[in-house]
Amino acid sequence: MGITKTELRVNRIIGQLNGIKKMLKENRDCSAVLLQISAIKAAVSQLGLEIAKGEICELAPEHKDKLESVLKEMARF
Repeated sequence: MGITKTELRVNRIIGQLNGIKKMLKENRDCSAVLLQISAIKAAVSQLGLEIAKGEICELAPEHKDKLESVLKEMARF
């Protein structure tokens, strides 16, 4: 059994967090660190949507297409 899409997202977020940790140890520029934090916030948000999408579509498979469409629109916010 291979790694899931969700696990890949989590691994990328962990990598980004480790990158920030390294940046802080190296006393990197504040704006560069804040940019990475912003990227992580977006990644965590997408992770949450992906998890919610899976759960919602499992609960109502007969409406999967409509639910995916609504969740896609919600992701814009």
